[in-house]
Amino acid sequence: MKRLSLSVIFVLVFINVSFAKLNVSTSIFLLSTIVKQIGGDRVNVSYVIPSSANPHLFSPRPRDLINFKNADLFIGVGYGFEFWFKRISYLRNGKTNIFLSDWYKNPIEVTKVGNVELANPHIWLDLSFMKNTAVPHIAKTLCKLDSNNCDLFKKNALTMENELDKIIIGYKEFAKKAKDFCIVDVKPAFEYMFRSIGKPTCGVVIKRGNEMPKVGDVRDVVEHCKCKRGIVVYIDNLQTAKSIAEVLGYVVLRLNPLGDPKNTRENTYIKLLNYNLSLLNNALK
Repeated sequence: MKRLSLSVIFVLVFINVSFAKLNVSTSIFLLSTIVKQIGGDRVNVSYVIPSSANPHLFSPRPRDLINFKNADLFIGVGYGFEFWFKRISYLRNGKTNIFLSDWYKNPIEVTKVGNVELANPHIWLDLSFMKNTAVPHIAKTLCKLDSNNCDLFKKNALTMENELDKIIIGYKEFAKKAKDFCIVDVKPAFEYMFRSIGKPTCGVVIKRGNEMPKVGDVRDVVEHCKCKRGIVVYIDNLQTAKSIAEVLGYVVLRLNPLGDPKNTRENTYIKLLNYNLSLLNNALK
C-alpha cells in the first residue's frame, strides 16, 4: 500500500511538472502576442504597460507588478523604453530578463547616459530584425526555461518567421510602388520599419517622444521632402500631421505601432503588420 501511494505521488508530481506552463511578462502588449504565438498553450503571458497608457510616460504601480515579479521570464524592448525597469529590477533577482536591444546592432539616434545606451526604441518594427533575430532568440530562451516543449517553441517560431517573410515581401512591394512618394514621420515611431524595407522617411517632425514640434523642425521637413506626392504618418498628433500635409500636398495616414487587444485587426503582431500594410497601400491610391 505504501509503495502504491508513493507511485501515485510520483505520477502526480510528474504530471504537474510536465504540464506546468511558463509564466512570461513583457513590457508592452505587442511583445506578449509574439511570445504567445511562439509559446502556444505552454505559456501564460502578461504585460506590464496597459494598452491604453503612453509607454513613454507610464510608471508601474504595485498592482501592475504582480505578474512581472512572479514571471519566469521578462521580455522588454530596451534602449531606455522601460525607464522604470532599473528601479524595480530587484523584484526580478535570480530570474531571466531579456531585451530586444540585447541583439540589435544598428540603433537610431544613439546616446549614452553613464553606462546606459539610449536610442530610438521602436525596434520591434524592424521587420527583418524581428524575423531573423528576435523571434529565434525568444524561442531559444523559452527552450532554455522549458526544454520539454522546445520542439513546439521552435516549430511555432518557424511558422512565425515564414509569416513575417511574406509580410516583408508585401512591405517591400509597397516600397517599390511608393518610389516617387516621400514619407514623413510625425514622431520617430516608424523609422525602423521604413528603413528595414528600403524606404526611409524623408523627415521626422517631432524628434523625441512627447515633445511638441518646433518651428525649425517643421521647416526642416518641408525643405527636405521634395516629392510631389507623399504620406504623412502619425499616431496621435493629427493636427500636426494635417498641417504638414497641407503645406506639402500629401496624404495623412494614422498607423499604430503598439497594437490593440480590443481591436481584432490589431490584436496580434502579425495582424497589426498586415493592417498597417493595407493602410499604406490604400494611401497610394
